Amino acid sequence: MKSLRHRLPPLTSLMFFEAAARTLNFTRAAEELHVSQAAVSKQIRQLEEGLGFVLFERVGRRVQLSPRGTQLHNKVSAAFNYLADAVDEISDKRSASMVTVAANTAISHFWLSEVMRDFRDRNPSFAASIRTITSDQPSDLFNDSVDLAVVYDPGQRIHWTAQLLFEEEIFPVASPAYIESHPLLGDGPEALLSQVLLEYERVQPNWINWSIWFKSLGIEPGRVKATEYGNNYIVLVDAATRGRGVTLGTRYLLDAEIRSGRLARLSSLSVRPGRGYFLMRNDQRPLGTDVEQLYSWIASYRVN
Repeated sequence: MKSLRHRLPPLTSLMFFEAAARTLNFTRAAEELHVSQAAVSKQIRQLEEGLGFVLFERVGRRVQLSPRGTQLHNKVSAAFNYLADAVDEISDKRSASMVTVAANTAISHFWLSEVMRDFRDRNPSFAASIRTITSDQPSDLFNDSVDLAVVYDPGQRIHWTAQLLFEEEIFPVASPAYIESHPLLGDGPEALLSQVLLEYERVQPNWINWSIWFKSLGIEPGRVKATEYGNNYIVLVDAATRGRGVTLGTRYLLDAEIRSGRLARLSSLSVRPGRGYFLMRNDQRPLGTDVEQLYSWIASYRVN
């Protein structure tokens, strides 16, 4: 396959052609390009010779595009606009007006979406665009293009500053209808073993599942039998709201679901593993006023 260099005419000729075709006036095209009219005519002539067909036709004193010229102009104009948009997206000018926030799937869905909605409502004059990256892979969350990240138990990260948002507290939750039809027969953790347990398959080693939760309360993991498994926490929580069983919920993360009545705590038992959710700031990214404003909002929202 030929390279683009051998498939395309000189880009200078295409730029001269685009200006001349858009204005249908070689003089105006020359003024726009800051060259002489003769230079425009020369570039158009060379382009026509290279292509093997005429691009412009003269009608009296005016010029108009030939059928093939019209076809080429449509494609060239679209291509140049596409390239210009691509350059704008990665230019310093565009980057300065965009804040990139990353978070894992559960945080984005259950907590950060509410935080960002309230931020926009309370700050209507905030001019920057906000780009959200949702992923459960640390390599995506701590990407060089990310300004801020909301993550669980990040550990030590070079070039990132960490601010604790809230400590993790984990407890069983289910729908009110499920709780009514499956009352606990006791106050201890053993009473939960007979419940329909919805298990979140761990993606990261430090994430808590039913076996670890019960073990923290003195129950051997071998006695824990989950009924359903899922690798998507949002789907698992949705299953709980529909009365299909009990899943583990985190304070703050599922507060909105509990306030709405879609979920309720099944037991007063809870586990605090000593970990938490953190707001991370990329120290290698410019700390502009937009980033600082959003950072301050997210950091303070943890107490709401």
